[in-house]
Amino acid sequence: KWLLLVLEQLLSNALKYTRTEENGEKPSVSIYMEKEELVIEDNGIGIYPEDLPRVFEKGFTGYNGRRDKKSTGIGLYLCKSVMDKLKHTVRIESSPGKGTRVLLNFCRSRLHVE
Repeated sequence: KWLLLVLEQLLSNALKYTRTEENGEKPSVSIYMEKEELVIEDNGIGIYPEDLPRVFEKGFTGYNGRRDKKSTGIGLYLCKSVMDKLKHTVRIESSPGKGTRVLLNFCRSRLHVE
């Protein structure tokens, strides 16, 4: 149930920030496995480098969010909170104008029982 919330939010963001067709490049969102991580990738507007360290903060919208005026800064915060509670990880790679990759790792460290 909680992972579904994370996936819906990330896909919603990918669709919301995927640019419209320009220069013959069609908007795209891809979902695939890369080693042990699930990747959700878009070729959208991307995230500015100075905003990347703060994207998981509660209420942070960054440059794109302020420009868009539809962002609340809650979605990625919830994603990170859920992934942390489930002992999974989420990270983001992005470049302005080139798109965004969100990487979800569902591996857990082994529990050591004494």
